[in-house]
Amino acid sequence: MPNRLRACSFFLALAGIAGLSSMTALAASGVPERVYTLEECLRLIRNDPKLQSAEQDVIIAQSRVTEARLRFLPEVGLQASATKFDARYPFSLSPEFRNLLLFPGSPENIYSGRGYFNLPLYEGQRTLNTLRLAQASYKQALSNRDSVKMDLALHVKEAFYHLLLAQDKSRTLNEYLAALEQTGAGNGPWESVECEAVLASARTRATEALFSLESARLHFLNTLSLELDTPFRVEGVLETRPVGLEVDRAITWAMEMRPELQSQTYRAQMDAIGVNLAIGRKNPTVFLAADYELTAQRFPLKNNNWDVTLGIKIPIAYDFWSQIKQKRAEQRQGQLARAELQDRVRLEVRQGAETLRWWQKEWPRREAQHKRIQSLYADASGKPGAMLSRLRAREGLLETKLSYLTSVMEHILARARFERAVGREIQ
Repeated sequence: MPNRLRACSFFLALAGIAGLSSMTALAASGVPERVYTLEECLRLIRNDPKLQSAEQDVIIAQSRVTEARLRFLPEVGLQASATKFDARYPFSLSPEFRNLLLFPGSPENIYSGRGYFNLPLYEGQRTLNTLRLAQASYKQALSNRDSVKMDLALHVKEAFYHLLLAQDKSRTLNEYLAALEQTGAGNGPWESVECEAVLASARTRATEALFSLESARLHFLNTLSLELDTPFRVEGVLETRPVGLEVDRAITWAMEMRPELQSQTYRAQMDAIGVNLAIGRKNPTVFLAADYELTAQRFPLKNNNWDVTLGIKIPIAYDFWSQIKQKRAEQRQGQLARAELQDRVRLEVRQGAETLRWWQKEWPRREAQHKRIQSLYADASGKPGAMLSRLRAREGLLETKLSYLTSVMEHILARARFERAVGREIQ
C-alpha cells in the first residue's frame, strides 16, 4: 500500500509539472506574473476587438451626423481657369469651364475667375429627414456599443468565476488526496482493495481538476484578448449575498433599459424617416443660385458677368410607388422584429429570475449542509473508527464542499445573467 501511494503521488506530480511547464519557463525567463481582480478584468474589456469595432461604428455615425448638418449650408466655391486655344470656327468650352464662347481671330489665351453659391430653399424636408436619419443611426450605434459592452462584461465574469472555482476545486482535491496518502492501509485484504480504489479515484479527480484548471486559464486569457502564454493569477473570493427579486419591475426596467430594445426603437425611427424620404421624392426643389465671373483674354480681368437665379425642379420618378411600397414593407418588418425581441426579453428576464431564485434557495442550503458535516467531522476526528468509515466521511465532506463552492459560483453567475437580461445592476 505505501508503494502504491508513492506511485500515485508521483503520477500526480508529473501531471502538475506537465500542466505548469509553460508557466515555469516564463517565470524562469523573468516575465513578471500579472495579478487580475474582477475590477481589472472589467477594465480590460476596452481592448476587445468587438468593442473597438463598435466604437468605430459610433465614430462613423457621428461623422455622418456632421455631414448631414453641413448640408443645410449653401454650396460655395471658387473656380479659376486659363485656356490656350486655336479656333478655326466659333466654339465653346466644356460645361466644367462655363461654356465660354471662343471665336477665330481672337487672341489665343483666355482667363476666367468665378465665385458661386447654390442654396436649396425648399426640397420637401429631404435634408431635414437626412439629418434625423443620421441622428437616429448615431443613437443606434451607441445602443449597439452598450449591448456589446454588457455582453463582454458578462463573458468576463463567467470566465473569472469559472477560473476561481477551478482553482478552489483543484486545491481542495489536492488537499483531499494528500490527506488520503497519510491514511494507513486497511486491516483486511478487501478493505485494502477498497482503500486503494478510493485513492485511485482521488488521484484521477485531482488530475482532472488540474486539466480543468488549465482549460479555464486558457479560456480566461482568450476572453480578455490576452496572449495565451501570459503568466498570471487571479485574486478573488467565491462569496455571494442574496438579492431582491421583483419580476414585474425587472421586466419594466428591461423594456426601458435594454440597449437592444433601444436600438430597435431607433430602427423604427429610421424606418419611418425612410418612408418620409421616399414620399419626399415627389416634392419639387426650389433653389437659389448666384455667380460672379471675371473673364478676359489678357490681364487685368475687367469684364465681369453676374447672375442670380431662382429655380424650381419638379421630379418625375417612374419608380416612386415601388419605393414607397418597399420602405413601408421594411417598416413592417421592423415592427415584427421589435415585437419578437420584446417577447424574447420578457422570457429572458423570467427565466433569469427563476434561475436566480432557485440558486438563492439552494446555495444557503448547501452551505448549511457543508458546515454541519464539517462540524461533525471535526468532532469525530481523533476518535476510533473503521478505516472505510473514515474514508467515506472524508469523501462526504469533500463532496459537500465542492457542491457548496459550485452553488456559490452558480448564484453569482445567475445574478450576473439576470442583470444582463434586465439591463442594469440589481441591488
